[in-house]
Amino acid sequence: MKDYARILKEELVPAMGCTEPIAIALCVAKARELLGRAPESIDLYCSGNIIKNAQSVTVPGTGGMCGMAAAAAAGCFGGDPALMLEVLRPIDEQALAQARDFVAAGRVRVHHARGVDSLYIRARLTSGEDWAEAVIEGGHARFVSLMKNGRSLPVAAAPEAPAEEAQETGIDVAEILHFVESLDFGSHQDLVDLIDRQIDYNLRIAEEGLENSYGAMVGRTLMDAAPDSLRERIRAYAAAGSDARMAGCTLPVVINSGSGNQGITASLPLIVYATEKNMSQEALRRGLVWSNLLAIQMKALVGKLSAFCGVVSAAAAAGAGLAFLQGLDLAQMEQVISTSLLTAGGIFCDGAKASCASKIAVALDCSLLALDMAKNGRSLKTGQGLNTGDINQTIREVARIAREGMRETDHMILESMLKTGAQGAG
Repeated sequence: MKDYARILKEELVPAMGCTEPIAIALCVAKARELLGRAPESIDLYCSGNIIKNAQSVTVPGTGGMCGMAAAAAAGCFGGDPALMLEVLRPIDEQALAQARDFVAAGRVRVHHARGVDSLYIRARLTSGEDWAEAVIEGGHARFVSLMKNGRSLPVAAAPEAPAEEAQETGIDVAEILHFVESLDFGSHQDLVDLIDRQIDYNLRIAEEGLENSYGAMVGRTLMDAAPDSLRERIRAYAAAGSDARMAGCTLPVVINSGSGNQGITASLPLIVYATEKNMSQEALRRGLVWSNLLAIQMKALVGKLSAFCGVVSAAAAAGAGLAFLQGLDLAQMEQVISTSLLTAGGIFCDGAKASCASKIAVALDCSLLALDMAKNGRSLKTGQGLNTGDINQTIREVARIAREGMRETDHMILESMLKTGAQGAG
């Protein structure tokens, strides 16, 4: 079996805000640390998918600043790279004022890096004749290169990118379930702490999103429409967490596959359901291990960033997680995954922003429909479309189309977004 415990520990980490601008802030904060003083200018070289996902969201802790230049300046003047994806936790008013002035003066230049990994950020900071550079690639906190004045500096060995590992070994849904069912939490207190932190963090940001006016208020809209429906509360809590996160809420979330929205989607449906049904904490933890691992493994086959909306696979995993909590068998859980993917798989990603919450709501509606079908012995017919009858093969086919077939879609989406005003993209 794969080392699923290690995978969970690497992937389920806390992060503030949308992970793409936060990764930019982290990269710049690290380069600032290497430079040793405030720069005169910052040059950012970002892959198209980073540009797509960082241009329209509010950077947490910045009082409403949006986009790549804001993230870079906030990381430079108020970031602590030791905090990784919570890099902006220490930002204060003085740092914020410096960041605003730096952006207003046009000192951050953003360049579209081509022919690179879909998740790629290179930050070069210059002061006089001195410069420092940091490169993140293949993971939101995965540094692969550090330099100062042309001299390479030591960097901790970057772990293998999950996409590379998954594409070599594929996915085995039955093997994941075996790990989940045989997991001894008594011997894995680290996993208990990890899952409990996800429950705490992600529930808190969902409640924040429901209590206050963030983004398009998708979660509150769902809750207002049917406050007494468990089905709608499941969707509302997940959407509300995204509402808050995309609008710059400073509360951290525990992410999945490098994405807070995917972490929210894979976890909150189970948390809401288990709370409503007074289920034991251990049952919820086990269900969350199942949902999280499915989401991680499916998204790893697609790749960290693509034109395929990541909440689709996370919602399919959440549907299987709910099926697990309700005592359905492996065949039924496989049907939930398959029906979810083959129904909502066409949702494309046009960047991180307020509409992510509505996409979560739609994807979860599909997974809840798939769950109802499986419980009633109904499923999509094998041999039609991409339904191969083998869940592992079906997942691989969907992932292959998302990873390879949607490349041109990704390029066209980015092209359209740049025409309508990507901040500083050159």
